[in-house]
Amino acid sequence: MKTSTTKNRRRRGLWLAAGLAALLAGCATNVNTYENADARGTPNYVADKRIITDNTLAGTFRVVALNQAPVSGNLLKIQATVENLKNNARTLNYKFEWFDQDGMAVDTPNETWKSIQLQGRETGTITTVSVNPRAVDFKLKLRE
Repeated sequence: MKTSTTKNRRRRGLWLAAGLAALLAGCATNVNTYENADARGTPNYVADKRIITDNTLAGTFRVVALNQAPVSGNLLKIQATVENLKNNARTLNYKFEWFDQDGMAVDTPNETWKSIQLQGRETGTITTVSVNPRAVDFKLKLRE
């Protein structure tokens, strides 16, 4: 009798483990994306300089592109396209910093750390607009 009970517990444990594995595998889904093949928008790409201090982060997220455009005549809008390089959902924390024509930091109180969650292999965009017309340049900082 003891042997039969032990076998049943093992069997239930295996089923539980299999169910949990299936559930976790379902959470790590990739994202299929479809877009206009004849896109009319023409991005103004920004050439970027990358300073990598966290190789693990660089292996998890990648900045695909940086675009900029004027807004309201004298403000600058920045859009970064980022990609989750992993197969499961990850949260990326980011912050933009602004600089004037002399390379001096421009105080912008709305530029705090924010976050975006991307599913496995998903690409998303993060956007900001300068609140000060003196801001002509920016830095994008990332952390996990």
